Amino acid sequence: MEEPREDDCRVPLISSLFCLCVSAGGVLLVIYVFVPSSSKPWFPLVAFILIGSPWIFWILAYIYTCIKACIRSSRLEDRQISRRSYHARSRAIDEPNSSSNDGRKHVHFGGVEVHEGGGDSSVSSSKEIEMPFTSSV
Repeated sequence: MEEPREDDCRVPLISSLFCLCVSAGGVLLVIYVFVPSSSKPWFPLVAFILIGSPWIFWILAYIYTCIKACIRSSRLEDRQISRRSYHARSRAIDEPNSSSNDGRKHVHFGGVEVHEGGGDSSVSSSKEIEMPFTSSV
């Protein structure tokens, strides 16, 4: 869940910064065009950089978002591939034990082994064998 944004000052701060950059760039361009005697040769370059700063910010934010999504999806694919290979390995280990000589199926769930065959089914657990029988009063 996202936190409430009532007292978040980031958006007004960034908006104010962009407004100042665009205004300063506009002032430098006006000085360069209308007062050439007091302007410097670097005024237009700095003015265009200041005016284009919001665009630069948003383009870099977009590139960052795209790269972040690509990295996240590749990590998710790696995780799914490793999960699939783990399940394939565990199935390969369990498959030789899936049928026995008596025609009954054996299925392993952790420490529990389920035997099925005919119409009866039984459950045997290794923990059951190790635990002593206790009767409750």
